[in-house]
This record gives sequence, C-alpha cells and structure tokens, in this order.
Amino acid sequence: MSLRTPTRPLYLSAADCQRVLLPEDVVRAIENALGWEARGGVVWSEPRSLSMSDACGGRYHLKACVLEMAGVAGVRLASHQADEAKGSTRWIILLDRATTLPLAIVDETWSYAQRTVAVMAVAARKLAAGSVEAPPPSGGRGAAERGGASILALVGAGRLAAAALTYYAHLFELAEVRIASRREETRTALAARARDRLGLKAIPAASIEDAVRGADQILTCTSSGQGLLSADWVSPGAVVSSLDTPEPGPEFYALADLLVVDSREQLAGELVECYGPDAPARVSATIGEVLAGRRPGRTSPKERVLIISQGLASLDVALAARAYELAQAQGLGAELPMGPNPSLLESP
Repeated sequence: MSLRTPTRPLYLSAADCQRVLLPEDVVRAIENALGWEARGGVVWSEPRSLSMSDACGGRYHLKACVLEMAGVAGVRLASHQADEAKGSTRWIILLDRATTLPLAIVDETWSYAQRTVAVMAVAARKLAAGSVEAPPPSGGRGAAERGGASILALVGAGRLAAAALTYYAHLFELAEVRIASRREETRTALAARARDRLGLKAIPAASIEDAVRGADQILTCTSSGQGLLSADWVSPGAVVSSLDTPEPGPEFYALADLLVVDSREQLAGELVECYGPDAPARVSATIGEVLAGRRPGRTSPKERVLIISQGLASLDVALAARAYELAQAQGLGAELPMGPNPSLLESP
C-alpha cells in the first residue's frame, strides 16, 4: 500500500468511497487486514473499545488500531441515537504511522456495510466444501477467481442482504439465490434486484426453511435478535454465516462441526450469553487464522461450518486506507482547511 502524506488531510465522503472502491478492492483490503491480525501485525488500543451514552439517548463508540504493514493508524468513531434509523455517524480518522499526522477523515457510512458482509463472503469462500482457492494477491484490480457453483440462502432482505449479494456473486458461481424475510414485498424486491442487476436466478422464499433447505451457503442478516435456524434444515457441508450471534440458534450451534469467528475476545461475552459458559471453548479458529494458514479450516466436505462475525475496526481502517490511496490517485476528496502541525513550525 502506497500512501502519500498530503499537505493537508483529505475528507472522503461516503460517495467518494463508493466511487473508488470496487468489490475486489473491498475483498483485498479485508483479506490483508485479517492476515495482519492473525500474524500479530495489528496493534490495538487499550482499552480495545470505549463506549458511552447520554441522557438524550445518544450512544458513542470509539475504537482504534495501528496497521503496521499498511503504515497507518486509525481511530473509528460511531455515534447514533437509540433508534439508529434516525441517522448515525461513522468516521475513520486515518493517520500516517511514520509521522502520526492526519491523512484523512473518511465517512464510512457506505463502506461499513460493504465490510460487514464482504468479510462473511471471504470467509465462506475459504471454508466452502470444494470451493476453488483464490490466487495469491497480485496487486491488480481484476475479478477474483470464484468458488464453485452454490445455492445461497439469504435470511433477511434489508440493506446488508442487498450488499451481500454483490460479494457472494463476486466470489462464488451462484446457481441460485433464495431470499427469506418477514415481509413478502422486501424479499420480492430484492429478488428482482438480484435478477436485474446481477443476472442471478433469485427466488423469494415463503419461509426461512424453504430458503435454507438444500442451500450450501446461508447468510443470516436480520435485526430479529433471536435464533432463526433449525438444525435439520441445514445440509451436511453447508456454511452458515451470521452477522448476529443469536441468529444461528442453539440447536444449530450445538450441531455445527466447525465454529469460526472474527475475534475470540470480542465475541466471548456474546457467546456465553447466547449459548452458555462453555461456548467460547468451542471456537475452532478465527477467520484470519484460517486465511493465513495458522489454523485448519474445513477438514471434511460434510462438515457443517458456522461463521459468526461482530466486525473488526481493523477492517474498517484497512478499507479507509484503500479508499484514501485510490482517491489520491484519482484526484478525489476535499482538502480540509487545516494548517501544518504547530510542533513542526520553526520558532521565530
């Protein structure tokens, strides 16, 4: 990654990020960041996460890390009201590791959703039964080699499910997509979008069971906060990916042959809350460890795999750094009216 420290830092809007980041850029940034994490190349803040709330219902979350291999540090600020539908702020303050000076403020409103679902598609491709491995990184921006034909079941039809279609279609040869949701109009609309924009065979399913039975890739991405799957719906060899810890449900959780998470530390509390005090001990590996070859992934095509991701700030910082690199090359972004660091000015 080649980053030039600007005279003044840049502001990159969500639209700037959407303009410069292709699916392969998102995938490559995520693969790199997960690999760095597995190899000890990420330095985390202490404490790892800082949260607070106010009397008006505002909630504020701060995370920070250094990506040593990328030469950047990042501070991630997320804030929202109790009802996130009323709006939220998601910013990355990107810093040059060599000088500690600011490079950019990146609005990750768009890229956050891309990261959230792309990491699941990346992990699912690696852990899929019989999937084709992607070639080693070459530094280019061409399409990634895709895994073998798959039936994808999406449980949920909101913004994250819509974004997920892009990355599963990018990384897999999808034979069919089945979409289940609470409302018929949402699953019907998303199925039409999948057909029209991505050329996929997409079917709105009448129930979660109808969507899941026979699927080899399953992604749950709802706001239900509860278990959604019955164990007998999930075929041997299937990969179940979940963006919310409770959604796989205790029955499938107990049945899964392989449990892979993005962070043992971040998910430990939720695993205990959802599945009991022994749940963290069931974690087989992190996604980064599997991608880096530090831990074995699937060892049998019949294994039922469960992937749970809460999201790592290191992925957000890596994606912000990639957006900044591309925006510099394309002359995008707005210079912020900030003068030079006073500590660097000569004394009179």
